Formats: sequence, C-alpha cells, structure tokens
Amino acid sequence: MSLFSSESWSGTATTSVLGILVVLALVFVLVSYLEWSSNTNLTEFISRTEVASVASSPVMPLNGPTACEHGKKAPLLSVPLE
Repeated sequence: MSLFSSESWSGTATTSVLGILVVLALVFVLVSYLEWSSNTNLTEFISRTEVASVASSPVMPLNGPTACEHGKKAPLLSVPLE
C-alpha cells in the first residue's frame, strides 16, 4: 500500500471534513448557549434593578417635613446680624 494512494487520501479527507463539521457544530452550540444565558442574565438583572429602584424610593417627599427633631428646636445662640 502506497502512502499516496487514493484510498488513504479519500479516508483522510472524509475524516478531516467530518472533524471540521463536528468542531463547527460545537462552536455553534457554545455560542448559542452563551447568547441565551447572557440574555437570561440580562433580563434577570434588569428585573432585579427595577425592583430595587422601586424599593429604594423615598417614602416621604424630599421637600416635606423630616422626622429629625433637630429642625424643630430653636437655635441655642441667636445673634442678630446687622
């Protein structure tokens, strides 16, 4: 059997093409999975951020009265400015 016979090249070409197709299929599956999981994680992140932003909104308006007692006390030292 010769090293360069047509049977050995035919088998080598078939094996090479089959190997390339398997690698391409694996790459396609990997890229599809990464895209799917990225979209899923992004959707989950956005939904959690919306919930967090709603939960962090102030209960009292910013311009209204505060619960701080300091604002209700008279100043200790009041010196008129002239």
